[in-house]
Amino acid sequence: MMYNYEALSRIYDEYMSEYDYAGVLERVLPLFKARGVKRVMDLGCGTGTGSLMLYEAGLSVSALDISPGMLAKAKDKALEKNYRIEFYQGDMKDFELNRTFDAMVSLTDGFNYLLTEEDVRRALRSIRKHLHPGGWLFFDMSTIYKFKEVIGERTFAQTGEDNAYIWENTYRGEDQILAFFITIYQKEKEDLYRRYEEYHEQRGYPVELMAGILDKEGFEVVQITGSGENLESSERLFFLARLRDAGEEI
Repeated sequence: MMYNYEALSRIYDEYMSEYDYAGVLERVLPLFKARGVKRVMDLGCGTGTGSLMLYEAGLSVSALDISPGMLAKAKDKALEKNYRIEFYQGDMKDFELNRTFDAMVSLTDGFNYLLTEEDVRRALRSIRKHLHPGGWLFFDMSTIYKFKEVIGERTFAQTGEDNAYIWENTYRGEDQILAFFITIYQKEKEDLYRRYEEYHEQRGYPVELMAGILDKEGFEVVQITGSGENLESSERLFFLARLRDAGEEI
Protein backbone atom coordinates (compact mmCIF):
# COMPACT_ATOMS: atom_id res chain seq x y z
CA MET A 1 0.00 0.00 0.00
CA MET A 2 1.26 3.47 -0.90
CA TYR A 3 0.68 6.59 1.17
CA ASN A 4 1.38 10.14 0.07
CA TYR A 5 1.99 11.58 3.56
CA GLU A 6 1.34 15.06 2.19
CA ALA A 7 -1.37 15.93 4.68
CA LEU A 8 0.60 14.35 7.53
CA SER A 9 3.69 16.37 6.61
CA ARG A 10 1.75 19.54 7.49
CA ILE A 11 1.44 18.58 11.16
CA TYR A 12 4.17 15.95 11.49
CA ASP A 13 6.32 17.79 14.03
CA GLU A 14 3.29 18.40 16.26
CA TYR A 15 2.16 14.80 15.69
CA MET A 16 5.56 13.48 16.82
CA SER A 17 6.11 16.04 19.59
CA GLU A 18 6.30 13.35 22.30
CA TYR A 19 8.94 11.33 20.45
CA ASP A 20 12.28 11.67 22.24
CA TYR A 21 14.68 11.89 19.30
CA ALA A 22 17.66 12.76 21.50
CA GLY A 23 16.96 9.94 23.92
CA VAL A 24 16.51 7.40 21.14
CA LEU A 25 19.71 8.41 19.36
CA GLU A 26 21.62 8.29 22.62
CA ARG A 27 20.99 4.53 22.53
CA VAL A 28 23.26 4.20 19.49
CA LEU A 29 25.49 7.27 19.08
CA PRO A 30 28.10 6.12 21.67
CA LEU A 31 28.47 2.86 19.72
CA PHE A 32 28.80 4.76 16.44
CA LYS A 33 31.55 6.89 17.97
CA ALA A 34 33.37 3.88 19.44
CA ARG A 35 33.24 1.97 16.16
CA GLY A 36 34.36 4.85 13.97
CA VAL A 37 31.07 5.34 12.13
CA LYS A 38 31.28 8.40 9.87
CA ARG A 39 28.68 8.12 7.11
CA VAL A 40 25.04 7.50 8.09
CA MET A 41 21.80 7.18 6.14
CA ASP A 42 18.54 8.21 7.84
CA LEU A 43 15.78 6.08 6.29
CA GLY A 44 12.25 7.45 6.42
CA CYS A 45 13.64 10.75 7.66
CA GLY A 46 10.30 12.56 7.76
CA THR A 47 10.79 16.28 8.36
CA GLY A 48 14.45 15.76 9.20
CA THR A 49 14.56 16.20 12.97
CA GLY A 50 16.62 13.05 13.47
CA SER A 51 18.81 13.81 10.46
CA LEU A 52 19.77 17.18 11.92
CA MET A 53 20.64 15.59 15.27
CA LEU A 54 22.86 13.02 13.55
CA TYR A 55 24.62 15.84 11.74
CA GLU A 56 25.06 17.73 15.01
CA ALA A 57 26.72 14.59 16.42
CA GLY A 58 29.48 15.06 13.85
CA LEU A 59 28.33 12.51 11.29
CA SER A 60 28.13 12.82 7.53
CA VAL A 61 24.40 12.40 6.92
CA SER A 62 22.25 11.44 3.96
CA ALA A 63 18.49 11.05 4.34
CA LEU A 64 15.74 9.35 2.37
CA ASP A 65 11.96 9.64 2.48
CA ILE A 66 9.15 8.69 0.15
CA SER A 67 7.20 11.93 0.70
CA PRO A 68 8.02 15.13 -1.21
CA GLY A 69 6.21 17.13 1.46
CA MET A 70 8.28 15.64 4.28
CA LEU A 71 11.49 16.17 2.31
CA ALA A 72 10.64 19.80 1.56
CA LYS A 73 10.33 20.51 5.28
CA ALA A 74 13.51 18.57 6.05
CA LYS A 75 15.47 20.50 3.42
CA ASP A 76 14.17 23.80 4.80
CA LYS A 77 15.35 22.87 8.30
CA ALA A 78 18.81 21.93 7.04
CA LEU A 79 19.07 25.06 4.90
CA GLU A 80 18.08 27.29 7.81
CA LYS A 81 20.99 25.90 9.85
CA ASN A 82 23.36 25.64 6.88
CA TYR A 83 23.75 21.89 7.44
CA ARG A 84 25.16 19.89 4.55
CA ILE A 85 22.76 16.95 4.42
CA GLU A 86 21.98 15.11 1.20
CA PHE A 87 18.28 14.33 0.80
CA TYR A 88 16.81 11.72 -1.52
CA GLN A 89 13.27 10.78 -2.41
CA GLY A 90 12.70 7.04 -2.44
CA ASP A 91 11.02 3.97 -0.99
CA MET A 92 13.02 2.14 1.68
CA LYS A 93 11.89 -1.16 0.12
CA ASP A 94 13.57 -0.38 -3.19
CA PHE A 95 16.13 2.41 -3.35
CA GLU A 96 19.37 2.67 -5.30
CA LEU A 97 21.93 5.37 -4.47
CA ASN A 98 25.13 3.80 -5.83
CA ARG A 99 26.96 4.48 -2.57
CA THR A 100 27.52 2.78 0.76
CA PHE A 101 27.38 3.84 4.38
CA ASP A 102 28.84 2.85 7.74
CA ALA A 103 25.41 2.76 9.35
CA MET A 104 21.72 3.24 8.71
CA VAL A 105 19.03 4.36 11.11
CA SER A 106 15.26 4.37 10.79
CA LEU A 107 13.32 6.20 13.47
CA THR A 108 9.65 6.92 14.22
CA ASP A 109 8.09 3.67 13.02
CA GLY A 110 9.49 3.46 9.50
CA PHE A 111 9.61 -0.34 9.78
CA ASN A 112 5.98 -0.45 10.93
CA TYR A 113 4.97 0.77 7.48
CA LEU A 114 6.35 -2.49 6.06
CA LEU A 115 3.09 -4.43 6.11
CA THR A 116 4.30 -7.88 5.05
CA GLU A 117 7.29 -10.04 5.84
CA GLU A 118 8.29 -9.76 2.19
CA ASP A 119 8.26 -5.94 2.53
CA VAL A 120 10.66 -6.27 5.47
CA ARG A 121 12.93 -8.59 3.49
CA ARG A 122 12.94 -6.21 0.51
CA ALA A 123 13.84 -3.28 2.76
CA LEU A 124 16.66 -5.24 4.40
CA ARG A 125 18.04 -6.25 1.01
CA SER A 126 18.07 -2.61 -0.10
CA ILE A 127 19.75 -1.65 3.16
CA ARG A 128 22.27 -4.46 2.77
CA LYS A 129 23.30 -3.18 -0.67
CA HIS A 130 24.10 0.21 0.82
CA LEU A 131 26.01 -0.86 3.94
CA HIS A 132 29.69 -1.61 4.22
CA PRO A 133 30.40 -5.18 5.45
CA GLY A 134 30.11 -5.04 9.21
CA GLY A 135 27.93 -1.93 8.93
CA TRP A 136 25.25 -1.10 11.49
CA LEU A 137 21.47 -0.92 11.33
CA PHE A 138 19.47 0.73 14.12
CA PHE A 139 15.70 1.10 13.99
CA ASP A 140 12.69 1.39 16.22
CA MET A 141 9.16 0.03 15.96
CA SER A 142 5.88 0.54 17.75
CA THR A 143 4.79 -2.73 19.34
CA ILE A 144 1.76 -4.96 19.08
CA TYR A 145 1.17 -4.16 22.76
CA LYS A 146 0.96 -0.44 21.94
CA PHE A 147 -1.37 -1.00 19.00
CA LYS A 148 -3.66 -3.37 20.87
CA GLU A 149 -3.65 -2.07 24.44
CA VAL A 150 -2.74 1.62 24.26
CA ILE A 151 -3.98 3.30 21.08
CA GLY A 152 -6.14 0.76 19.27
CA GLU A 153 -9.85 1.68 19.05
CA ARG A 154 -9.10 5.15 20.39
CA THR A 155 -9.48 8.61 18.90
CA PHE A 156 -7.11 11.47 19.65
CA ALA A 157 -7.44 15.17 18.88
CA GLN A 158 -5.03 18.06 19.17
CA THR A 159 -5.32 21.77 18.45
CA GLY A 160 -2.39 24.03 17.63
CA GLU A 161 -1.97 27.66 16.75
CA ASP A 162 -2.46 27.14 13.01
CA ASN A 163 -3.92 23.66 12.76
CA ALA A 164 -5.88 20.90 14.40
CA TYR A 165 -6.10 17.19 13.77
CA ILE A 166 -8.22 14.17 14.67
CA TRP A 167 -6.55 10.75 14.66
CA GLU A 168 -8.89 7.72 14.67
CA ASN A 169 -7.43 4.24 15.28
CA THR A 170 -8.65 0.73 14.61
CA TYR A 171 -6.62 -2.37 15.47
CA ARG A 172 -7.06 -5.60 13.50
CA GLY A 173 -5.80 -8.44 15.64
CA GLU A 174 -5.98 -11.04 12.88
CA ASP A 175 -3.15 -9.40 10.92
CA GLN A 176 -1.69 -7.14 13.65
CA ILE A 177 -2.48 -4.01 11.65
CA LEU A 178 -3.20 -0.59 13.12
CA ALA A 179 -5.33 1.35 10.66
CA PHE A 180 -5.66 5.05 11.31
CA PHE A 181 -7.49 7.89 9.65
CA ILE A 182 -6.17 11.42 10.13
CA THR A 183 -8.25 14.53 9.51
CA ILE A 184 -6.28 17.77 9.50
CA TYR A 185 -7.57 21.32 9.56
CA GLN A 186 -4.88 23.74 8.38
CA LYS A 187 -5.35 27.47 8.86
CA GLU A 188 -4.92 29.40 5.60
CA LYS A 189 -6.13 32.80 6.69
CA GLU A 190 -8.29 34.35 9.38
CA ASP A 191 -11.30 32.11 10.06
CA LEU A 192 -10.53 29.92 7.03
CA TYR A 193 -9.23 26.37 7.42
CA ARG A 194 -8.58 23.79 4.72
CA ARG A 195 -9.43 20.16 5.48
CA TYR A 196 -7.07 17.29 4.57
CA GLU A 197 -7.59 13.57 5.11
CA GLU A 198 -5.23 10.60 5.01
CA TYR A 199 -5.51 6.88 5.71
CA HIS A 200 -2.50 4.90 6.97
CA GLU A 201 -1.73 1.37 8.07
CA GLN A 202 1.10 0.09 10.25
CA ARG A 203 1.90 -3.45 11.30
CA GLY A 204 3.26 -4.69 14.58
CA TYR A 205 5.72 -7.60 14.54
CA PRO A 206 6.54 -10.12 17.26
CA VAL A 207 10.13 -9.70 18.43
CA GLU A 208 11.09 -13.26 17.47
CA LEU A 209 9.73 -12.85 13.94
CA MET A 210 11.60 -9.61 13.27
CA ALA A 211 14.82 -11.02 14.74
CA GLY A 212 14.47 -14.11 12.56
CA ILE A 213 14.01 -12.09 9.38
CA LEU A 214 17.07 -10.00 10.22
CA ASP A 215 19.12 -13.14 10.75
CA LYS A 216 18.01 -14.73 7.47
CA GLU A 217 18.83 -11.55 5.56
CA GLY A 218 22.42 -11.53 6.78
CA PHE A 219 22.22 -9.36 9.89
CA GLU A 220 23.50 -10.31 13.33
CA VAL A 221 21.07 -9.07 15.95
CA VAL A 222 23.26 -7.38 18.53
CA GLN A 223 20.65 -5.95 20.88
CA ILE A 224 16.90 -5.57 21.29
CA THR A 225 15.68 -3.20 23.98
CA GLY A 226 12.34 -1.67 24.87
CA SER A 227 10.96 1.59 26.15
CA GLY A 228 9.42 -0.12 29.17
CA GLU A 229 10.54 -2.37 31.99
CA ASN A 230 10.39 -5.41 29.70
CA LEU A 231 9.87 -6.09 26.02
CA GLU A 232 6.35 -7.45 26.51
CA SER A 233 5.00 -4.21 28.01
CA SER A 234 7.06 -1.76 25.95
CA GLU A 235 5.32 0.57 23.53
CA ARG A 236 8.45 0.85 21.41
CA LEU A 237 11.29 -1.55 20.58
CA PHE A 238 14.82 -0.70 19.48
CA PHE A 239 16.77 -3.07 17.25
CA LEU A 240 20.53 -2.89 16.75
CA ALA A 241 21.98 -5.21 14.12
CA ARG A 242 25.26 -5.62 12.26
CA LEU A 243 25.65 -6.70 8.65
CA ARG A 244 27.73 -9.86 8.60
CA ASP A 245 31.01 -9.78 6.74
CA ALA A 246 31.32 -11.98 3.66
CA GLY A 247 32.10 -15.51 4.78
CA GLU A 248 30.46 -15.24 8.19
CA GLU A 249 27.96 -17.99 8.89
CA ILE A 250 24.28 -17.12 8.60
